[in-house]
Amino acid sequence: PQVLKSWCRQILKGLHFLHSRPPPIIHRDLKCDNIFITGTTGSVKIGDLGLATLKNRSFAKSVIGTPEFMAPEMYEEHYDESVDVYAFGMCMLEMATSEYPYSECSGPAQIYKKVTTGVRPQCFDKVESIELRDIIGQCIRLKKEERPTVKELLQLDFFQEDMGLKVEFVNREESLAGGEKVELRLRVLDPKKRKDKHRENEAIQFEFHVENDNPDEIAKAMALTGIIMEEDARIVSMLIRNQIAALVRDRQHLQQQALQQTALQQAAVQQPPLQQPVLQQAPGAQQVPQQSMPQSMPQPMQQAMPQAMPQQTMPQSMPQPAPQPMGQQTTQMATQTSPQ
Repeated sequence: PQVLKSWCRQILKGLHFLHSRPPPIIHRDLKCDNIFITGTTGSVKIGDLGLATLKNRSFAKSVIGTPEFMAPEMYEEHYDESVDVYAFGMCMLEMATSEYPYSECSGPAQIYKKVTTGVRPQCFDKVESIELRDIIGQCIRLKKEERPTVKELLQLDFFQEDMGLKVEFVNREESLAGGEKVELRLRVLDPKKRKDKHRENEAIQFEFHVENDNPDEIAKAMALTGIIMEEDARIVSMLIRNQIAALVRDRQHLQQQALQQTALQQAAVQQPPLQQPVLQQAPGAQQVPQQSMPQSMPQPMQQAMPQAMPQQTMPQSMPQPAPQPMGQQTTQMATQTSPQ
């Protein structure tokens, strides 16, 4: 909607003002609760700069902010202005879906786990506009190097004020796939800027060489041939330049993703399979199958026990002579004492 575009454009202008100060100012707690709108004029202001900090070095420190809007690098205490771009993407997500980001999480711990692993909020899939979803996805990328700057966001067509002119790709998917030449299309939306020979539903299609062509020269050529008015040449040149810059940035992002995927596949192929350790036996030792050994006592111990003296035949005490009758004992004694 036009209202959403207007609000987001004003937020970006406020962030651009902060980030362009010497030294840059990082808001660090940008969220919809800190964005104020004047009801009568629709003017948007960014408030609550209590957590803002100056980027005196190449990065800022301290973990502070609202978990749902904090970029992953903020937890590592090493970040820059791109954390505000991440928070801006979450603000756009909340405004587009009317849902708080990561409302499915029960606490900061779950939010931290999803944010640091690059898992997007569930409400991201509820964004109906493909163009808006693409911009939000760029802002909340896991790596800060892959996010656009505030200045680059302001150059996107989505955030441009209604100037009556629009430049777009004939087929953006084919243009992303590569090639030095791309096909662009110029639409004159404002009837006051349209020549009589151009109808409302017609557009001017032209080729553009990404490396060699100059947007200023292309726009001047259109003005000389009467396609556009001379005072609109600067606007057309800016629109062409913004589209090409966004295309180059998206191509680089796709190339980085392809390189990362290739590196992961190569690492998976080169990783040797896990081998189970093999127990080494002493030289000359005879291998005994494990299943033939009794559970009560190992077989070598059974072989080492003496077999000549079984436990059940060993006497526990010396044998005693059997008792004899009293008469026989007397006769024996008399026989031993009689003279020979």
